[in-house]
Amino acid sequence: MTRSRLVLLDTNVVLRLFELGIWQAVTQKYQVILAQTVIDEAQFYMRDGERHEIDWALVLASGVVDVRSAPVRDIQNFCGRFDPNYLEKLDPGEAESLTLMQGEAQASICSADKIVWRVLGNTGQAERSISLEELLQQIGLSKALPDRFSKRFREQWTRCGGTECIMGLGDRS
Repeated sequence: MTRSRLVLLDTNVVLRLFELGIWQAVTQKYQVILAQTVIDEAQFYMRDGERHEIDWALVLASGVVDVRSAPVRDIQNFCGRFDPNYLEKLDPGEAESLTLMQGEAQASICSADKIVWRVLGNTGQAERSISLEELLQQIGLSKALPDRFSKRFREQWTRCGGTECIMGLGDRS
């Protein structure tokens, strides 16, 4: 089976996929890239009030994801472009994922964080964003999700980033 698109998943999306029990369904349909920092951050998820460890050794041995690490200098250069009000909101997984995306012309990023959408809107890359809601719809799945995983939320915050760009905020490069 041919998997479509390269998609970088942020930690919050990885955890939600495991919580919903649809990790495998998504990784069968998409070429997934994970930043090493995301792997480090996503060690367990909660389902029905119980903690479940993620067996990354097993997941990685299956070959369903491509794990990459961005050089520290590249992450610093990427992050150095932004005003402090952007930079202080980027966590390490988001910063590494966004840095890796810059080197993958065909990749989109799936997150549920305002700052990721603001960065993409601010840097003119809104078309490279995809919400979890949209990702699941593309493979015929529908799940009840909190608003931060919605298309509406993604569009709202990418527009905000675009507006901030026009105002000279965000990207200093």
